[in-house]
Amino acid sequence: MVNNSRQLAELGFYPFEDTRWAWNDLWSRVQSQAKWLPEKLQWTGDPQNLWMQDELVVSHTCGWPLITRLSEKVRVVGALRHTTAESASHYYRSVVLGRVDGTPFDFQGSIAAINDLESLSGWISLIAAIHGPQETWRGEIKISGSHIESVRMLCRGEADIASIDSVTLAHLRRVMPSEINALYQICNGPLTPCLPIITNAKTTDDQLQNLRDAFKYASIDKSIANATSALFISGFDALDLEDYLPLRSLTPNL
Repeated sequence: MVNNSRQLAELGFYPFEDTRWAWNDLWSRVQSQAKWLPEKLQWTGDPQNLWMQDELVVSHTCGWPLITRLSEKVRVVGALRHTTAESASHYYRSVVLGRVDGTPFDFQGSIAAINDLESLSGWISLIAAIHGPQETWRGEIKISGSHIESVRMLCRGEADIASIDSVTLAHLRRVMPSEINALYQICNGPLTPCLPIITNAKTTDDQLQNLRDAFKYASIDKSIANATSALFISGFDALDLEDYLPLRSLTPNL
């Protein structure tokens, strides 16, 4: 594929402005190994807009829409490994936070702040953690629009519980420590593959392999160790859609 100015790349699921430089450094190393990619990431604040566009070349998505509505429309490149305590290889767990302390049983029937109804970490994992997989949420839900706002809703007393993916939580411990320290860790969600990196369904096998090699190279490149450390990245694993399909066992009874 020849470098095309219309191609779009965005890695925007951890949109903390003080680490944007790190994503740019990572992408620079990726692009150095795959010159057909756009030279720079875009920052729209809404990577979901990319998922169905013909110009998509690289994007983050969430594991849940991947297996529910994108499975035949994109190709999976793989997932980054992370260094958070809840991570192992290319898997991680969400962290369930409560406004008050308690056990998962204590929060059945409570008010949940969820970032999105398509969120694996913020909604599907929450149901599994509190009620069990394939169960129903038995309390009220409030859509926050983001993990950050879910935390703020807990702090304001507008919700009782929220599930936050562990990488986002690691960033939040840095940017809003007083709010996080005021909350209680109730439990963890199920072990799930980390955020999938996807590409266009028309991407060829050779291009896909090039992407995988480039992300692998960049994720362990010591010359950008400050960047990967700031992003809690320790490596990259090539994955396929089939690696995410077991998530369907978490499908809630809605």
